[in-house]
Amino acid sequence: MPDFFTVTVSQVTRRLSMIVKGDKALNDLYVSGEISNFTLHKASGHMYFTLKDETASIKCVMFAGNARSLDFTPYSGQSVIVHGSVNVYERDGANQIYVTDMIERGQGELALAYEQAKRELEAGGYFNKKRPIPKQPKKVCLITAEKGAALQDMLNIIARRRPILEVVFIPVTVQGAYAPSTLIKALALAQSTGSDLIIIGRGGGSAEDLSCFNDVGYAKALYNSEIPTISAVGHETDFTISDFVADFRAPTPSAAAEIATAVTCDDLSEHIELVYDRLSDIIHSKTDSYEQLIDSIQRHISAYSPGQRIERSERELVLISGKIRTATDAVITKNSVLLDNYSDKIEALSPINVLKRGYSAVTKNNSAVNSIGDIEQNDTVEILFADGTATAQIKEIHENNKECFR
Repeated sequence: MPDFFTVTVSQVTRRLSMIVKGDKALNDLYVSGEISNFTLHKASGHMYFTLKDETASIKCVMFAGNARSLDFTPYSGQSVIVHGSVNVYERDGANQIYVTDMIERGQGELALAYEQAKRELEAGGYFNKKRPIPKQPKKVCLITAEKGAALQDMLNIIARRRPILEVVFIPVTVQGAYAPSTLIKALALAQSTGSDLIIIGRGGGSAEDLSCFNDVGYAKALYNSEIPTISAVGHETDFTISDFVADFRAPTPSAAAEIATAVTCDDLSEHIELVYDRLSDIIHSKTDSYEQLIDSIQRHISAYSPGQRIERSERELVLISGKIRTATDAVITKNSVLLDNYSDKIEALSPINVLKRGYSAVTKNNSAVNSIGDIEQNDTVEILFADGTATAQIKEIHENNKECFR
């Protein structure tokens, strides 16, 4: 190992501190610039901020003893003149101004530019178009820095809450002079991705870090997006022009990812189960209804089928046949009685029966002799008796002698 003299880091920073302290011009000076990253430590009362101009910046600290003498509260974007001394903060090896006094100079250039852009866009109606954010987007386009924490935060939340959501990523520069142009190009590209939601996001930062999201050209491109947009820039307390123009403002990129996955896979699963149960109930109800209808139709068909009609006709025929038979038997019986009566009467009036009672009948030439005018003396006649006939010759003819019948 070569033999050379070495010093420690502490020795270097201490030497730098001694050099800076030895420079009288740095021990008592007034410095003008714009405040950024302003922080008031509530417990101690110390103020920490960065003082910057167009090309450079330096850290500053104003301890509570000096801060209490101020008659205003400093803020990021404010243009001021600070009085103090420059020294090296040995722990970090960084130069910083130890401020003993501060003079207001009004709002800084960034703050003035922000207010001017805000007024211009608001007057042009660029803050008025607010479209609803889709509750169940199928594809979301993320526009942010490729290596930023915002991208990983959003991807992790989407993967956990709704992994079926398709993600398109367009990398951009989210800080510096070239950032607005990359944001404008990314918005134009996003229109052809088939996404139904765009999220533009980045993590927190100073006012100058977020200033690209205040660009008027970018704001107009955001307004002209055909796809609904969510602005998720910085922390919850950070506001940019992008927040006012976008359809929705999310306080952080993580919050934007949660909004895009408002309906999670668990929600979808539960909804599917609910819809399945409802459909099952409807199907079962419809099935029962149709089964009853089919049974009714089958009974109707059976009732009016040719076979059933033939069976019904056969039953009716048997019934009618029975009625006819009964009626016929009744008529036959009735007529039989009448016939018997008539037969008795006929029998009673029969010539044979008359002959049997002692009467006889006389015929001449097979014609009945009903009167003496039908015969003459010496005529031959036939006399009919109940048990036979006899031939006789008329000897004498006498008119009716009632005495002979007495």
